[in-house]
Amino acid sequence: MQTKDHILDFRVYMEDTDAQGLVYHANYLRYFERGRSELLESLFGIPMQDVARPDRRLVVYEARIKFRRPAALGDRIKVLTSMMAASDYRLTFRQQIRRNEEEDPLVSGEVDVVAIDENGSLKELPDYFRRE
Repeated sequence: MQTKDHILDFRVYMEDTDAQGLVYHANYLRYFERGRSELLESLFGIPMQDVARPDRRLVVYEARIKFRRPAALGDRIKVLTSMMAASDYRLTFRQQIRRNEEEDPLVSGEVDVVAIDENGSLKELPDYFRRE
């Protein structure tokens, strides 16, 4: 299952940057999280509150990220997110961050997400994630 890209646009603010005015590296993970949340809501109608239910929380299992170039204060950027695969226990997302006017990614990565219960045990994902 591969979905079309969901695109989330926003501006880089002072709170996102380090002392050099560049986006602090850990913030790209926050941007990826926003992109995944927006994709899940637009594709499956899942509000953010539902990914944090005590009986089934969606959590990052693995993140593979390549930093190519930094975004800077004031840049308009977009997060492109698509779901690449869905199994009984794992969702794989492909994500990129680009400046709005550019095609080459600043940051790219793949993120695997799993569901856990309140005890941290792995849970099966709902069927709607595996629909074609």
